[in-house]
Amino acid sequence: MNWFTMINVPNNQGQNWDVYIQKARRYILDKVERVLGTAISPLIEVEEILDPRTIESKTSSAQGALYGNSSNNRYAAFLRHANYSPSIKNLYFCGGSVHPGGGIPLALLSARIVSEMIEKKQPHG
Repeated sequence: MNWFTMINVPNNQGQNWDVYIQKARRYILDKVERVLGTAISPLIEVEEILDPRTIESKTSSAQGALYGNSSNNRYAAFLRHANYSPSIKNLYFCGGSVHPGGGIPLALLSARIVSEMIEKKQPHG
């Protein structure tokens, strides 16, 4: 059986991720074991943890942020990076950290926006 758990966390700003990971792991296992009424810890054969440090090193995402800048205020959507570079001709951006935002549907929408910009050959849609 495979099990995937995702915990949304802030980007890396020097937090002690090792302590946070240990606490979160214990909390999750305790809760799942309590709900299931069985010990799953001894059954774990492989475990992989991606924290913001790892995400940054694997993807070059700024400070390991999956969704770009924090989106915790009402203006965050308007502060996302544009889908094009204002200074480098024909450089486009798509994904969770640019307009319109994070999550697979919105990241795919940003790809469509870029695709349409390229089709129209308009660097600044």
